[in-house]
Amino acid sequence: MWANYDYKNFPIVLVNFTNKIETKEEFNTFLKKWILLYKDKKDFTFIFDTLDVGIPKISYCYKMTKFIHTLKQFKHQYLQKSLIIVSNTYIKYLLNLIFRIQKPVAPVYIYNINKEDNNNIKVDTKMEA
Repeated sequence: MWANYDYKNFPIVLVNFTNKIETKEEFNTFLKKWILLYKDKKDFTFIFDTLDVGIPKISYCYKMTKFIHTLKQFKHQYLQKSLIIVSNTYIKYLLNLIFRIQKPVAPVYIYNINKEDNNNIKVDTKMEA
């Protein structure tokens, strides 16, 4: 599975990404689980761990912008903020591209980590909704 949701520490939801997206269904499952959190009608925070993610096709960036637009149709934004852990400059570039096209629904904090030195965490960017 490309995106694994961990709800153990709810309202903090950890999403670990592994490898690359093998099928469209994997990406759709990722989005469906996100929508289910909205349907629960409880505020939450995402921590996205992209340290082991493969390089996605750029078409998924476009799909993500459309999804964010869909989320904006909800009267209440249950997502309070997102923390995104990155170590790959291309992934960071794709995130910036997504958020330039479609502003996030909640504040986004991007943490740039050197994979060899997990103690070296640097807050790189803050994107406002």
